[in-house]
Amino acid sequence: AVVSTQSTGETIAGTRFTLSEHLYEQHSFTLGHPDNLVYTEEFIERLRAKMMRAECLYCDKVFRDYKILREHMRKKLHKKVNPGNTEFDRYYVINYREFGKTWKVLNADTSDTDTRSTHNESADEEWDDWKESVPEIKCLACSVSYKRLSDIKTHMSVIHHLDFDRLTANLSFYKQIKLINYLRYRLDAHRCPFCPITATTPEDLSEHLFEHKHTQLIAAELYEDEQYLFPALENDYLLCSLKDEGGEPEDVVVIPEDISR
Repeated sequence: AVVSTQSTGETIAGTRFTLSEHLYEQHSFTLGHPDNLVYTEEFIERLRAKMMRAECLYCDKVFRDYKILREHMRKKLHKKVNPGNTEFDRYYVINYREFGKTWKVLNADTSDTDTRSTHNESADEEWDDWKESVPEIKCLACSVSYKRLSDIKTHMSVIHHLDFDRLTANLSFYKQIKLINYLRYRLDAHRCPFCPITATTPEDLSEHLFEHKHTQLIAAELYEDEQYLFPALENDYLLCSLKDEGGEPEDVVVIPEDISR
């Protein structure tokens, strides 16, 4: 496949993996896993044509020129394809699994099957009717949340250039907790955790993180205070997803609960 980019005019040649890697690394834009794509060259050319018309790939809003469009997509985090736009269905393998059925229909069929199965299994015992919902994990830097830890890590890396695994590497379980709570406090106040800048809005902070691509780690002394053992976000399921990777042990002060009352 050979395509040219709208922003730089450069020509990119290679497989769908090469094209996907270029979009991800150079433009922080992802179309999904390359194995899930078909007619990739046509797909990218179609997206390019939309952008040449100054049309947002996510919300379809048309702007006065390409420069304003880029600013809109960066600030609104619209560097993605809208899954509800059926004009792109032909470029994803899932829409070819069953003739005449799109991914939405297939998902609905799966949901209906699961519902019937659950109903049958619960016929003998009433408590089987209950099905626990999967909690969502909120991004450290914005309001986006995902059910899977891998998805929220990818989001933070692509959109905010926050490499979660690198930031928490070799940290003990409790140090990971402290770091996450420190980052949440800092980012919630629109303050960059890597430099002294304070942004006006969350969008401005996200733009700052994206443009500067900070690579340094967070100094341990910044989050060593015991206050960061307490969650900065109520029901923070990112904390629940942590694993003890065997970092250096540390002394943790445990405050016993007063149960005398």
